[in-house]
Amino acid sequence: MKNHVLIVEDDEMLLEFLEENLSVNGYKATAFESPTGAIEFLENNGVDLVLTDVKMDDMTGDEVLSHVLENHQETGVIMMTGFGNITHAVRALQKGAFDYITKPFKAKEIIFRIDRYFEAGSAFNKQHKINAFTQDKKQKEPKKTAEESSEEVIQQAEKRFIGENRQVNQLMDILPKIATSTAPVMIQGESGTGKEVFANLIHKNSNRSDAPYIKINCANLPRELVESTLFGHVKGAFTGAISDQKGAFAEAHGGTILLDEITEIDIQIQAKLLRVLQEKEFRRVGSQKPIECDVRVIATSNRNIAEAIADGKFREDLYYRLNVFPISIPPLRERKEDIPLLVDYFINRYTEKYGLESKEVSDDLMEVLIDRKWNGNVRELENKIHRGVILSKDNDVITLDHVEQNMFAKLDLEVSEEVLSDLPLMSIEDMELQLIKKALEHTQGNQKEAAEILGITDRTIRNKIKKASSNDNNEESQ
Repeated sequence: MKNHVLIVEDDEMLLEFLEENLSVNGYKATAFESPTGAIEFLENNGVDLVLTDVKMDDMTGDEVLSHVLENHQETGVIMMTGFGNITHAVRALQKGAFDYITKPFKAKEIIFRIDRYFEAGSAFNKQHKINAFTQDKKQKEPKKTAEESSEEVIQQAEKRFIGENRQVNQLMDILPKIATSTAPVMIQGESGTGKEVFANLIHKNSNRSDAPYIKINCANLPRELVESTLFGHVKGAFTGAISDQKGAFAEAHGGTILLDEITEIDIQIQAKLLRVLQEKEFRRVGSQKPIECDVRVIATSNRNIAEAIADGKFREDLYYRLNVFPISIPPLRERKEDIPLLVDYFINRYTEKYGLESKEVSDDLMEVLIDRKWNGNVRELENKIHRGVILSKDNDVITLDHVEQNMFAKLDLEVSEEVLSDLPLMSIEDMELQLIKKALEHTQGNQKEAAEILGITDRTIRNKIKKASSNDNNEESQ
């Protein structure tokens, strides 16, 4: 039996094109120029998917979506929109649309999107819509405080991975298959690309979504507490162990654990992680009693894994055990077509958070944003838009001056001049260390801010400080 697609589009030529294209590709297609006519048809006929335009005269695509969400939860919705309506489309995705596509599009592209809907499976789609419908119902309840509303916006943002880039589409295509598995996942990508966002999506769409989801930032764990944090300890195991501690793996039993920046874990602890993956058990610090665990492991890293293995910093056998599903998140500079989508998404996020009217960015600012290299990736873009939303105040257009104000540029310049001044002749290695120390003094020890000033990663700062400390200790022992 053919899958039935209902097309709602008030452009007669596009409507005919879509109807013919879907029919040629094996779908049963029913087309309506009038959205009200389409709704009437939907009441008396079984339809698997609704493909609807956003902007129409009689009824908007958002209204079509709301009707389908409330009355036909087994039916999916894909939105079609022009560039000017991207904001509406992003909000539609939050409400429960399965996907959207921007005009103009090619015949293969729309078929790809429709195929993806049916390949994703009705159960995945149904849960996606139920979650969105529940959220929509909550929005109709008595108005929440500003703090409650902003928290909901943040939670919604964590459930989305915005993008139209080919690699992003491939990631979203494979997400349902990865989510329903229990195999380990290794997610690689530069800082700020969205590794944790994708990890969250895996858990949220898995059979473990109602079970614990424990997140551990391995880069921030003190070395002496890593094993205890992961596996727990018994009373008296070491100085300060005044009671038993369960540990992250015990807390995550039956659910998922995210090991963010796993390559920062000490090589000896990596061996114990390998044991957990192989034998499904671990031992608390100070105990020889094995504890069984049912935990799915998702790991992330912004490092070059091959280099880390070659340098003896990461176990090759652990890498292959984790690498059942190797996921690579592309940097923002490789998916610049997604920048307008992300800009609109973050504008919506922060205008809602601060209770402001909707805004847009100027053409000049958009051009600058698209041309920028974005070393900090999506996180850096989000920070710029966040700043722009706040500084544009009552203006409905965010301009370049709001995002790149002279006071910020001047501060960056002053910091750079301070860091680079008054350095005596020395080795390159010592000079690097002096630059790092000066930057840290200026930022009052904030490694992320110091890294941005110097144009390096905070991991590089940690490694160089660690190496310098190790050299100092060796000199003292001699």
